[in-house]
Amino acid sequence: MNLTKKFEKLILKQLESFGCSMGVTHLVIYLASAKQGTKATFEMIGQWPQIDRLLLSIEDDPSLKVSSPNRRWYPLQENDILLGVLRVETDLKGGNWPASLDSRLKALSISLANCVSIELERQNKNEEIHYLKNQVNVIIHQLRNPLAALRTYAKLLIKRLGSDYDSIEIVERMLIEQKQINQYMISFEQLNAPIKLPLEIGEERLLLPPNLDNNKVITVQSLLRPILERGEANAKLENRDWTEPSLWPDWTLWPLKAKYAVIAEIAANLLENAFKYAQKDAEIGLAITSKGLCIFDDGKKITKNENEKIFQKGFRGSAAKKKDGTGVGLFLARKLAKQIGGDLRLLDNYSIDNAKELETLKKKNIFYLELPIKELHA
Repeated sequence: MNLTKKFEKLILKQLESFGCSMGVTHLVIYLASAKQGTKATFEMIGQWPQIDRLLLSIEDDPSLKVSSPNRRWYPLQENDILLGVLRVETDLKGGNWPASLDSRLKALSISLANCVSIELERQNKNEEIHYLKNQVNVIIHQLRNPLAALRTYAKLLIKRLGSDYDSIEIVERMLIEQKQINQYMISFEQLNAPIKLPLEIGEERLLLPPNLDNNKVITVQSLLRPILERGEANAKLENRDWTEPSLWPDWTLWPLKAKYAVIAEIAANLLENAFKYAQKDAEIGLAITSKGLCIFDDGKKITKNENEKIFQKGFRGSAAKKKDGTGVGLFLARKLAKQIGGDLRLLDNYSIDNAKELETLKKKNIFYLELPIKELHA
């Protein structure tokens, strides 16, 4: 265990806080240590009072080879694992230890064991994070070449297609998707840089980083266009009906404040769920109201009993039981919606707060993303 200065200081402060209490003259803490190829030992890491003394292991300290009634040992233990020991020396005559002193020392040993356990867990997590960051770097490096090759082959294919404009359009969409993947890779690269987590979003951000150019004007329409194009392509591939807006309200065309770009993340997540869980012949689509977006499918209706449960973290509805997934998509989507001042819910009886704009949209499942329309625009 590599001890940090902060951890050593914490241990010493705990020992100092107990010093000079009820006859205690010396407190020493040892941590269990077992290097590969050697037997386990206990290394001294701190003591009170702090005196000029070598940090010896228990085995190397000759004074400990003779028993003493004024010395006791308290294990630093977590469940069945012995993390270390606390050595206590006193000036009590005849080794007569008061029960209150013994009780306090046991409490101190438990506190020290918790400190050691937390520090070990912290170090293990740091090692895991370091390992994962290195793996991300390797994956990014390995992905760059095939991604560049895909772009090259796509451009060559466009040249060969000549005047076959329908096929060229498909290849151009592939290029757009390739560019988007490259943007995601840039976001992965940024994970290795020191980051400050945005408190308003939290630690469970959906993995759909927008990578927006600060100089580029964005609108709700421009955010949704690539998602709708992807949805249309999926629908054609699965031979299912697809519906998207033909008219775009003014609020979807006005410049958007950058923080509301998460609208794209929420919509993409909901459409992905629809394609994953709705029956193969069910219609899927997106509609726009004066107050938000509706992502819908005409598959098997989500039961009334599950209307709210599907937004709970880890819950998986009956339609998702036999499909891959983690049960966090809708939880995160609603969380993001609320963090930008909106809401996300599954409509019951196709109604939106007495609004009549979607009376013709009689679909089995309609997820309504309500947005703070007046606050959206730059």
